[in-house]
Parts: sequence; C-alpha cells; structure tokens
Amino acid sequence: MRNFDWRWVWLAALALTACEEIQDNKVPDKAPIVWLAAGPPEGSTGTYSVELFWGGWDPDGEISHYEYLITDNVNGIYDPNAKKGPWTPVVSNDSLFIFTADSLVDDEGPLPQVGVFQRSHTFFIRAVDETNLRSSAVHRSFTARTLSPWVQVKTPSDDLGLTPAAMPPISTFIWQAFDPVDTSPENDQDPDSVQWALVDVDQHGGYRSTVEYLSTPESAKDWFPWSWYRAPLDSGKSWTTPPLDFGNYVFAVRAKDEAGAVTPVLEEPVNARRIKIEARISGPTLQVTNEFVGKILAASCDFPVTIADIAANVPVSFAMSACAKHYGGTVSGYRYGWDIIDPLDPDQWEIDYTPFVGSFATTPPRKFNFGTHTFTCEVIDNSGFCSRVEVKLNIVRFSGERNLILVDDYKVDEGPGAGWQTSNGGLPSDTEHDAFWLDMVSNLDGFDPGVDMIATSLDREIPLTTLAGYKNIVWNAYSVVNITDPSELPLLYTFIHYRSKSAEFATESACGESSDVGGKVLPNAIALAMQAGVHVMIAGHQPVQNVLPRQREQNAAPFRFPILLLYELEPGVEQTGSGPEPEMVKHPPGDESFAYRDLCVEVLDFAWLNIQRARSEGTGSNRRYCAINGWRTFDNSLETRRDMTMRAADPIDLAFDRLELRPDVANNGRQYHESQQGIDAEVYNPRYFRAGTACRYVAAVPPPCFEPIYGLVCLNTQEATYGEPVAFWTGAYRDVIAEDIVGAVAARSVVFGFPPVYFNPAQVKPGIEYVLFDEWQLPRKPLSAR
Repeated sequence: MRNFDWRWVWLAALALTACEEIQDNKVPDKAPIVWLAAGPPEGSTGTYSVELFWGGWDPDGEISHYEYLITDNVNGIYDPNAKKGPWTPVVSNDSLFIFTADSLVDDEGPLPQVGVFQRSHTFFIRAVDETNLRSSAVHRSFTARTLSPWVQVKTPSDDLGLTPAAMPPISTFIWQAFDPVDTSPENDQDPDSVQWALVDVDQHGGYRSTVEYLSTPESAKDWFPWSWYRAPLDSGKSWTTPPLDFGNYVFAVRAKDEAGAVTPVLEEPVNARRIKIEARISGPTLQVTNEFVGKILAASCDFPVTIADIAANVPVSFAMSACAKHYGGTVSGYRYGWDIIDPLDPDQWEIDYTPFVGSFATTPPRKFNFGTHTFTCEVIDNSGFCSRVEVKLNIVRFSGERNLILVDDYKVDEGPGAGWQTSNGGLPSDTEHDAFWLDMVSNLDGFDPGVDMIATSLDREIPLTTLAGYKNIVWNAYSVVNITDPSELPLLYTFIHYRSKSAEFATESACGESSDVGGKVLPNAIALAMQAGVHVMIAGHQPVQNVLPRQREQNAAPFRFPILLLYELEPGVEQTGSGPEPEMVKHPPGDESFAYRDLCVEVLDFAWLNIQRARSEGTGSNRRYCAINGWRTFDNSLETRRDMTMRAADPIDLAFDRLELRPDVANNGRQYHESQQGIDAEVYNPRYFRAGTACRYVAAVPPPCFEPIYGLVCLNTQEATYGEPVAFWTGAYRDVIAEDIVGAVAARSVVFGFPPVYFNPAQVKPGIEYVLFDEWQLPRKPLSAR
C-alpha cells in the first residue's frame, strides 16, 4: 500500500472553512425603490386615455421589470381591503392606458343622446429586481370621464319623423355613429362597437312603449351582440334582416366607446325608428342615362314609356344604375333587352338578372337603320320589388332633300320702332336681323325663306324629323351666361346643354327621386345631325356657353372662366382645391359633351371677365387650381370692359376677311363705340390656359379637329386674349358622309363665337359664302338669278 499524503486533506479543510466564513459575512439583498413620475393629480377627474410615467432604482443590482395593477373603485373611493386583480408585468417606464368610464352620472350631455360617464380608478406600480425581490407599491387614485357615443340611423331616412317607414320584408338598416373626443361634441371619432335590436311592437303595446322597453335591462335578450364598428364589409355600420313577417317593428341602435360608455338614450327618429314591413307599390330608383336623351328616373315597373327620335345609323348606348337604400332594400340585379314583347318571358331579355359590378352598368352600342325600337331596362331588389324604364326610339333617316335650314333663335328688339336706331345700336329689330341673314344666303340656289327659315320665337320645338330634311344647318342664337330662367334661354340650350353621362347618383337624396312622367323628350338633335353627316354653323351671342347646365346643385358655386369642359360640367362640381381627382382624370365626365366631343372645344373663356366669373386664385377653401392671376385682366370697371371686348376679328384662316363692327353699332354715340364697349365674344382653346402656362389639365396644343378661323381684336393689344380664337372649324365629323343623302359631301362644321349681325355685312358675307359654297359645296344661284 502506498503512503497517503495527509497534507492535501488539511488544505481542503482549510478552503472549505474559508468559504463558509465568506458566506456568513455576505450583505443581505435590498429591495428596489419605485416612484410614479407623472400622471393625473391625486383625486382629479379627467380623460379616460391616460399616459403614466414611473421609475425605479435598485441599490444593489438592476431592476428586471415593473408590475402594475388597476382597481375599479365601485363607490368612487379606493378601498384597500377590496380584492385586487393580478399584477401585470411591464418592462418600459411608461405606457398609455385606457381606463373604463362606464358609469352614467349625467344623461343631460351636450347632445340629446350623449351622456356623461365616469369611473374612479387606483393605479399601483412596483419594481422587481433581478433576484425577484419586489418594492413596496406606490399608487395614484383618479376618475376617468368621457362622453358617450351617439348614433344616427341613415336608412331608412328620418324624413317622416314618427311616421313608420315602409320597408320590404328583407331590409337593410344603415347607421352612422359618432364618439365625441374627450369632452368636445364637435370633435368626434369612431366608437368602438355597436349593437342593435329589432322588436315587434305588438309584444309591448305600441311603438312608444317598445322604445321604452328597449331602454330597460329586461331588453338585454333582444339586443344583438356588440359588433366592432369598423368591421369588414361595413358589418358594423349596417345590418340586413332575414325575411320578416308583415307587421310593425321598432329598430334601435346604440354605440359603445373604448372606455365602455354606452349611448344612454333611444331618441326617435334618430337612433330608434318606427318600421312597417309591408308589400311595396314601388321598387328601387332606377336611373338610365344616354348622351342624346339625358337622364330618366323611375321607381316602379309601371313607369310610362319615354319616347325620343334618334338618327339612323348613329350608335346608341345606355348607362344604368339603381339604389334602394332609401327604403332599406338592396338592389339584387338588372337586366335589359331590345324590342321585348313580353317582359315575363326571360328568353326575350338580352341578359338575365345580373348584379351590378361597380356602381353602374353600360350596354353595348347599337345602330338601327329604320323603324321603331324599344330599349327596356329592369332592376329588382332583394325582396322582389322591381322598377322598369322603357325608351322607344323612333329611327329617323336623314334624307337631305333641301340644302339648308336657317334657324333664327336670336333675341331682337321688338318694341315700337325697334331696331338699330331706336336701341342706339344695342339690338337689331326682327326685320333687320332677318334681312342680314337672308342677305348672307341670297346667292344660295333653291333657298326659300318661307320654308327654310324657322323662328324659334314662334316654334319652340324643332323636331329631328324637320332637321333630317336638310343637308346643312345654320343656327343663330342669343344667350348670356348668367341667364337661368328656362323661358329666356334659346332653343339651342335645350339641345346642346350638358347631359350627364354618369349613371351614378349625384347626391344621396337623389336615390329616392323619380321622374314624374315619361313621354316625348327632345334629344340633342344637333349632335345627332352632325354624327349623321349633316354640316352645322352655330353663331350668335355667346352660343357655345349654352352647353353649361343651368340646373346646378343647390349650394354649388357659379361657373368660373376659363372653364375646363372635360371636367367641370357635371352639376355640383367645384372649381376649387387641387384639381380633378385621379378617377375623374381617368374617366372624365365631359368627354361626351357636345362642346368637347362634337365641337372640339377643351376650354371656354370670354373676352371680358368680371370678378364674379373670373377664375381668380382665391384663398383658403376657395383656392382655385389653374388660376389666371397674372394671365388675364379681370375687374368690374368700365375701362376694362371697354379695353378687353371685341372690336374686330383678324383672320387666322386666310380664306376669310377681317371683320369690323358695323357703323350702326360702333359710330360715335352708339352703344358699341370704342369709348364704351365692344362685343363680349366667346374665346376658345386659348394658348394662355394650357399645359406649360396656366393649367396642366389642358394639353399643350389644341386637338387636331379644332382649326381657328378668327382671332380676337380688342383695344388692349397686350391682353392675353388678343388674337385668340373667337371662331373656328370643327372637324370632328369631317370624314362622315351622310348615307341616305344624295350628293352628300364630307366637310367641316363651323362656330362663330360672336353675332355676325353686329359686323359689316360686306365683310361677313364672303366668309359665310366660303363656308356654304367652298366647304359645304352647296349650289350657287346662276348669275342671271342673283
């Protein structure tokens, strides 16, 4: 056996004894310290959304984390003996807390449905170190306060007050909820959630008693579960019923905010509505639009037939949309067809019921050569109620047996001794006006004033069948932009005014509208004639501005000029802000308007602008994009009107002669003497209102179909309008040859944005004859007959 070395045993024992002595002398672990750095003052009342800050220190190590606890003080006072909930760990030194404020203390808030809610809370915070040793807790007691949210039922509307709203068996209720921010009812946000109830009133003895019942705790079983207000597919903002039995009901809805405050009041007819479920005699509001016919609104399947004359071989298309939300219905689908004899036969429809994809649908264009054809469109709601529109189109063939019709649509001086002399050069008499135009066409072979000249003062309707008998149309009209009385507008307005192509409902209230009757309507016969190959001359006092719709939205601002005809014709459009929305630029509403499509006019302006109609820069919410400050002179002074208005026209197309005002109107002492004023002519597609100058929404150059004839001459040669077009050729249909007219030719149409009768007839006549004989190739009278 080897010798054992006891020295190693002695060294190990010595080391063990030293370790035990070190353990016995270790300093005890100390608890961390915590403090509440910022929060509501003790005992204060304030908002339910509170950010709290705290801090801590560990004298012999590091703080691992904190723990907090919140109590709801039922009686408004912290009870230290009350049972506390679990502590919640937190690493950060601050956090935003949402404290409940779900106890109603005052139902007389700033709005009828809004009550004051609050709840007392105590907030505890403590620190925990790395050895899991906790500090003593510090606390702060305060009261959270909030205003309850409120709700307004949007569908059915509250127009009937306490009268029960008639709704179909399958109804959709739509509402909007508002949660006042903090204590301000004017500043609101979305609430957290909503719940609703629909109760049969027969169970509770009537409408009022049912509303009272729904305000009691006993009604809890009748309320649907709380639904998140911003849930997908608007399921927190609407509800569609299952099929309901006919009868009387009360629908109610209330909201809850993130602090737990619930709408305390059911107020009729705001968030509680009386409902009568019954069979309807009307269906969805069906809106059908067409570029020639305009807009038709129907709300039943018994709506009268609409009748219109349409030119042969011109493409016809209809846009359709429908809504039923005004009575709580949902549009299930639409169908349409041509020349349907039996609407009950599904095989006669071009398509069967189809849901709308988007807000509207459009039919493929159709052409007809002769006869009468009826377009039928029908929509149905989710309860089976329908609406129908029928448009009977009489197809008119343009025969063109006669060369030219002269339409006198001009305002004249009709008083005793009327005329240039009596009006001091202001207005011609009817005799003087007729004599001027008869002189312009005096060399046209076959023109018979008794047949070929029509005065709209006597005939307020010129049917398409009349115009179809002519190869060419000369239409002379008088109008000014501020005329709104339909009886004072020329017949030209009836034809060419902007017809909205949009099938979408312009306003929410339009959803419940419908036309009174169907019957015969006047389409845009001038556009139809041009598309059929007829050539047109439009002239007169501000003729093209008749495209501007006079039926504007109630609160819409008046039109400002220059006006963008591609974007700004839609009723209710505002010419303010940053410009057309991207969707409008992508799908411009005015691309089928008569001015833009048929005349090739992108921008319409006037020789003289007063402050009220100028597209000035504006301020604040009235600030206008594409302003003309710096480009145009505009004010209300006599001097500006004198210097800016038209005194002459210089030819841009050298086939025409320079025009000067006639002595009857421009001599010394006359209304249009150079010391007074000139003609307030229309200005078309001006260079000063294009991309690269004033407006990026207009192309840098006019469209190829726009060819200027005359440029404006005014006293101020430095004005931006000087030399800009006031007359032009439109070549939109320059290649169209009328199919049914013997000897038809392809040619341009023409527009004079001023009344030729005010200018020297000897200078005007060569230009008119150039149009008639050179461009339109009409026959001249033989020399022996002139």
